[in-house]
Amino acid sequence: MTPALTSFVVLGVTLLFYVTEWIPLGVTAVGACVAMALLGVVPFPVAFGGFASDVVFLVGGMVVVGAALAETGASQLVGEFLLRRGGGSERKLLVVAILAAAVLSAFLNNTSVTAMFIPVILGMTASSGGRIRPGNVLMLIAFATSAGGMLTLVGSTPPLIVQGVLQGAGFRPFGFFEFAWIGLPVLLSLLGYALLFGYPMTQRVMGRRQAGVCPAWAGGSESSRPRSKGKIALASGVMLLCVALFASEAIPPGLTAMLGAVLVIVTGCISDKETYRQMDWNTVFVLAGSMGIAAALDKSGGGKLLADLVLQSLGPSVSPFTVLAALSGLGLALTQVTSNTAATALLAPIALSLSQQMGVSPYPMMMALATACAAAFATPVATPPNTLVLVAGYRFTDYVLVGGLLTLLSYGFVLLLVPLIWPF
Repeated sequence: MTPALTSFVVLGVTLLFYVTEWIPLGVTAVGACVAMALLGVVPFPVAFGGFASDVVFLVGGMVVVGAALAETGASQLVGEFLLRRGGGSERKLLVVAILAAAVLSAFLNNTSVTAMFIPVILGMTASSGGRIRPGNVLMLIAFATSAGGMLTLVGSTPPLIVQGVLQGAGFRPFGFFEFAWIGLPVLLSLLGYALLFGYPMTQRVMGRRQAGVCPAWAGGSESSRPRSKGKIALASGVMLLCVALFASEAIPPGLTAMLGAVLVIVTGCISDKETYRQMDWNTVFVLAGSMGIAAALDKSGGGKLLADLVLQSLGPSVSPFTVLAALSGLGLALTQVTSNTAATALLAPIALSLSQQMGVSPYPMMMALATACAAAFATPVATPPNTLVLVAGYRFTDYVLVGGLLTLLSYGFVLLLVPLIWPF
């Protein structure tokens, strides 16, 4: 069996374990990396390369900073303020949080934005007396950061990838806000979807699992802990420093997060033992493992083999719209089980080549691919924000139930709007 076919088999088994959760998601993700290396699909450094990823360090560092905010009581103060403004209503909170997260994610890394929101939501949980529950809102906030990332060129990785491919081939690049023609309708539909379907669904699926969730970030029982104004100021200052560095892109996001983690520990905002206790290792392993799986599919040729099979099945006289629908649909499917970065990087050169062969404009193909790959709502491994909010106690099937229909709606917007705005 070739490495490409072997990678397909490993991916299929991994998906089975993801859906059934016979073993923890983190163990499944790491086990898939072990299988990729043992079966010779890719070398060990490639299979486990995700553990050295900037995004993994970003998540780990922000877990520590978020835990420090909770430990000192800073996140609870923010939560109390927002509760007063929102009247303690989860629905009002959800509207404000979705819009705020989306706007921030248009200019900041969406993983960073999600990481900043988690301690605030948990602070509100501690202040609300049970009126606010993290499992009811965090998944939808994570979705909002992905939708917000579709508003600008820098909001997420897929637009940057297609931009680079276009410029490398000598084509006019997309405008900074040009992606908002698709991103804004997706965001508005997300807002309506969240209120009418997503929020009631999360209430239903999380109703019997609220107790005991969010072991990480929570920082213990804040209501009974004496607050130190100095420690609150220190933890808040570190968070603001991280936000400023995220915005300026002066250093890599992972380095920013690790700097923040070191600072909150050194200044005594949280102890090293408490840091180890609250670290969400399951999220770290799922995130790093999914990156290893994506790298194995890429390096082994498994992803390209799948793309070639799909395109060959379309036939030689296929219409440009059918190719657009097939490519963006394939990207949409791949990004649910691998990173959207890997899926876009794999398919963008193919999309450009096909558009040139057919004698049509490359812009609809590239825009459809970028926006479809950014619409990753149906699994916890589709994007780092989805993975990060696993701390709320979600299961794999919860994402399918809550995010599956939203994913299809986003795909519908892509197929409807892209050919109208960017003609072939």
